[in-house]
Amino acid sequence: MSEVMNERHQMILNILRKEKRYVTAAELAEALEVSKKTIYRDIQQIIDANSMLFRIIKKENFGYYLENNKKTLESETTVFDYPDERRLNLLLYLLSIAPCKTSIQKISEKYIVSQSSILNDFKHIEKELKPYNLRLIRTNEGTFIKGDKLSIYRLMAVIIENYLTQMGDPFSQYDIPDSIKKVKVKNNNLLKIKKLLHDIQVEHDLSLDQPYYLTLFCSLLSIIEKQSNKLILNEELVFEEIDNNSSIYYVCKSLVGEMEKCFSIQLKAYDIYSLYYILKAYKLNSRFLLNQDTEQYQNEQVILLANRLIARVTENSGYQFDTDDELLERLNLHMHAMIYRLSHRIYIINPILKSIKSNFTNIFGLVKISINELIEEGHWERYITDEEIGYITLYFQISYDDHFANQIPILIECTSGIGTSHLLSEKIRRTFPDIHIKKIIAQQRIKQIDYEDVELVISTVKTHSIIDKPTILVSPILNQEDKFKIDQFIKDYYNQQSIISGKWKGRRG
Repeated sequence: MSEVMNERHQMILNILRKEKRYVTAAELAEALEVSKKTIYRDIQQIIDANSMLFRIIKKENFGYYLENNKKTLESETTVFDYPDERRLNLLLYLLSIAPCKTSIQKISEKYIVSQSSILNDFKHIEKELKPYNLRLIRTNEGTFIKGDKLSIYRLMAVIIENYLTQMGDPFSQYDIPDSIKKVKVKNNNLLKIKKLLHDIQVEHDLSLDQPYYLTLFCSLLSIIEKQSNKLILNEELVFEEIDNNSSIYYVCKSLVGEMEKCFSIQLKAYDIYSLYYILKAYKLNSRFLLNQDTEQYQNEQVILLANRLIARVTENSGYQFDTDDELLERLNLHMHAMIYRLSHRIYIINPILKSIKSNFTNIFGLVKISINELIEEGHWERYITDEEIGYITLYFQISYDDHFANQIPILIECTSGIGTSHLLSEKIRRTFPDIHIKKIIAQQRIKQIDYEDVELVISTVKTHSIIDKPTILVSPILNQEDKFKIDQFIKDYYNQQSIISGKWKGRRG
């Protein structure tokens, strides 16, 4: 592709491509607001570029016609109405082949624009990459996107989600930047993959949920683009052999066969293993456990890790999550598949991660801190992604909402903050399940900020400094009179909440 190709040349090609007929120089000159002499010169420069994808046929008195050297131009080249459309498609292409390299010349030929246009596209692409901690790297060996696989899949999934919603699919759309949402996604492979996944689900009676659907979609697009462009990666690790007797084997075999036929490619062994692991993780997540030996081993690991995590979150929060049997059961089921995913380097997409972080900030932070502590102490050796932490957060949030959301937050004020104050706190926890002890603080260390998120102060100090919060003076041994005063406060508190709630409902009605 010659360096003389420019934006006007691209516009000429787009007009010829759309019209699919002979177009006169006068028509082109009028559309582009230039002279016919300029059109003659531009056409000659395009012909001199000598692209292998097309040629321009000139017919006297009829004008110019764009002919593809292959069967149909549309099957080989996507028509982009605006530069933003080309840039978004180029971004998706670079993500799908990462970390493989390509050249500016190849990109220029692929999208039939000048190399200077591609360099300008890179500036826009770099802005889209930055929020995902990805970088566009240019070296003498080629251009590529640098970053971890999960970050690459995150951005790929955003573009694919946008495409699916534009196609009219009832697909949940999460956290898609306006710079992407407003641009039409055009990629011939996406429609083929969409149909392929639909047919596979119907044939094998599968119902892929959104995280697995997006992860599988990203994997398929990556495999197809790399194979189609003859980009070779070092073979990845084989974590377990394929069980030829499992139901997943037949799903995987069918998927691979359809891919090879549809895209005229031949999958590498490590690509087949990768698809098999994703499909098996989906089945594990759906509670269809396929390998009994693995199941037993994973269960022991899961139970130990789930119990440790619940204990640590309980310790760090003060909420008695360790008394919630349903939480343990649900977490065991979820973490069974999670451990399989992490062990097989399957990084699923969590499309509601931003929503989880913003709506359940406290629980998410609490779970993440607790997990990192367990990893640092050697109870779990693998990094757990924010995607996975987000899903775990939901289980703790459900437990919190069911059991602890309506608890009354209190502060225990004492002389030293140790000893008798902890004895008092345990008695209060056992006696009053409606109370959540947020803090135990010695009087000399207490600050005004400590009172802001509590509704009651229970104090063993006769002279206390609290003037803006209800305070109950109690004995460290919590006698019957103390219990009566606390119980009365709880009743009054909930009665007041009911009155406020009733007034609010009345206003809304």
